[in-house]
Amino acid sequence: MSLSLRRLAQLSQKQIAELDAAITAFYRHPPGDYYPIADESSRHYNPQELPFHCDLAGRVFPGATVLEMGCGTAHLCPQVEARGGNYTGIDHSEELIQKNQHRFPHARFLSIGKPLQETFDIVASLYTIEHVVDPVAYLELLWKYCKPGGLIGVICPEFVECSGLPPSVYYGRSPRRFREKLRTFDFADAGLHLMDLKVGGALWKKRAEKSPPGAFWINLKPRVLHGASYTIDADAVHFPRLKDLVWHLERQGATIVQTSTKMPGIAPEVLRFNCYVLARKPS
Repeated sequence: MSLSLRRLAQLSQKQIAELDAAITAFYRHPPGDYYPIADESSRHYNPQELPFHCDLAGRVFPGATVLEMGCGTAHLCPQVEARGGNYTGIDHSEELIQKNQHRFPHARFLSIGKPLQETFDIVASLYTIEHVVDPVAYLELLWKYCKPGGLIGVICPEFVECSGLPPSVYYGRSPRRFREKLRTFDFADAGLHLMDLKVGGALWKKRAEKSPPGAFWINLKPRVLHGASYTIDADAVHFPRLKDLVWHLERQGATIVQTSTKMPGIAPEVLRFNCYVLARKPS
């Protein structure tokens, strides 16, 4: 069975380490179309399609220091610089870091794992936490790098309180489509596919929606690590939920400044699969 969905607290350190090593290897040498696909909807900030990005970027003030964890192609960088801020981006790929540095010579780009000595006015995470095996440790890192009185902004999918199952889930023994399994007479895989889809997935969905805040659901078998071609979020290992993020930040002592559910005028199609939390660290 492909469905291997667990709360973070249920995982052993060995399971976390093994999944982290596998997904890190994937990000160090991603498919050639990975970043163009991942960023195709994030290049042009507008309040209708990217209201959370616009809200976060609007918090930048002249001279502000901004850190983005998991910066990808750094589409936040020109937004920061246009408002007089100073941008630092961190990511896995050395090749990507070099390309970003060439495109944005006034910014700074570093490899994940290189320790930072300073703290920042704004620490941002844009569609990254879903790719992190240990989201609690990741949130604590955002907290560590945020100045007292500074802001932490997280934008990510809403993968629990949404319709359907996250795209990194696959059914049966392989991530092939159901029709392909029937066409090749792999009836065993097709049967397991239906069981996962109709029974296992539905049961997990009910359990996840009812789980208390702080569950942090992890997918131990993302489809891209099992032979599937990359599509949006087919590599997601953490299934974010706004309740989990708010719960953790409030436990740290943060004041919640804004969330996706409290912002007025957000289109239903944006809210259906996306969430946003902006928190202020105590002074």
